This record gives sequence, structure tokens and C-alpha cells, in this order.
Amino acid sequence: MSGRSQRLCVWLSLLFVVFFGLGLILPGFLPPTDPSAGAGEVAAMYRTHTQAMRLGFLLLQASSALTALFVAVVSVQLKRIEGAHSPYAYVQMIAGGCGVLVLLIPSTLWIAAAFRPERDPQLILLLNDLAWLLLTPTFACFCIQATAIGLAVLSDTRPDPVFPRWAGYLNLWVAVLSLPAGLIAFFRTGPFAWNGLISFWMVAIIFFAWLITMVVLLLKAIGQQEAGQSTGSPAVTGSA
Repeated sequence: MSGRSQRLCVWLSLLFVVFFGLGLILPGFLPPTDPSAGAGEVAAMYRTHTQAMRLGFLLLQASSALTALFVAVVSVQLKRIEGAHSPYAYVQMIAGGCGVLVLLIPSTLWIAAAFRPERDPQLILLLNDLAWLLLTPTFACFCIQATAIGLAVLSDTRPDPVFPRWAGYLNLWVAVLSLPAGLIAFFRTGPFAWNGLISFWMVAIIFFAWLITMVVLLLKAIGQQEAGQSTGSPAVTGSA
């Protein structure tokens, strides 16, 4: 994968932030809907903002696909660390790929709810609940992904590593701090609900801060890779 291709993937992956944000804002899902809202209230929201919801949910679907570009470049750079045998790179790639589905499926459920907003309010509520309960616990895939990145980075002990060592600790901390998202199954109100201060807002801020940080680090790693190739340096590989 050439440096130009990697850069293109990284920059395009940033569109995820734009599409994901608009995908939640247009339907009125930012801040998230109230987990304790009744069927009538939720159904009325879908009937009132049907077209905006459909457009927003389509943008959410597009954003989920864009994350695959980011995952691919991270895997390429981790393989530079690990060499021929790259367990962390493959774990990151699989977990990141599962994360794409975890973003894609909720948006599809929301589209189903908005497709027939006249249906039984209880069914609308069920689809809405399923979507939120699938979206927020992306922490499971994300924690594995961040842990794999962190361990790979910390295994790179050469004087000129692909990523700075602090990036390894950052990924491990991000994995730990994302765990509260899993608590939404137990709470309809408070900081651990799917619209809560900890399970949603804190985890969301951590995720997007991590994403931007990793984008910067990836661009630097790509530049380092190109510099090594232009000087005829041997490929950067870890021990088998």
C-alpha cells in the first residue's frame, strides 16, 4: 500500500466525523433520545421528523463504511512493527471491521423505524431501543482494537519506532476508559444511560479525541515510511 494511497484513506476517513455528526444532528439524536421515553413519545418523533431522520440515518450508514479506511491504514502501519507475523495488526483489523458493522446495523434499524412511521408505536420503540443498545456498546470491539494497537506500539523498542511510545499507553487507557459504555443495558436514567454523561458523552469525547490523535500519528508514520524508502533503507519490520 503506497504512501499516497494510505494518505488518501486517512484523509477520507476523517469524513466519518462529519457524516456521523450530521447523521445524529439531522434526526435530532444529538443529544441522544431519552432512554426512559415512552412508545407514544418516540413514535411521535419519528412521524414528525421522518424525512430528516431518513437522510440522517443514510449519512450514518456512509460514516460506518468510512471507518474501514482508517482501520486498513492502521493495520498497514502495525505490520511495519510486527513484520511477517502480525497478530496485533490482524486483531486490530478484525475488531475494527466488526466496529463497522456495529455502526452499520443501528442505522439500518433506525431506517426501518422511519420507513413506516405509522406502524405500532411499540414496534417503533423496539427498533429505536435496539439501535441505541447496539450503537453505544461499540466499546467491545473498540476496546479490543485500541488494546491491540497499544500492545503493538509498546512492542516496538527500536530507536526510531513507527509510533511514539506514549501512543501505546494512550491506546491502552482509551480502551479502559471506554468500558463504561457497556453499562447502558442497566440504566435508563443518570450518567450510565445511553444519553448519560459517562456512558455516552465521556466515551464519545474520548473516542473522537483518540481518532484525531491517531490520524496525526498515522500521517507522521506514513511520512517516516516514505522517507525510509526514498533513502533505500530496509523495510521496517519487527521480529518474527
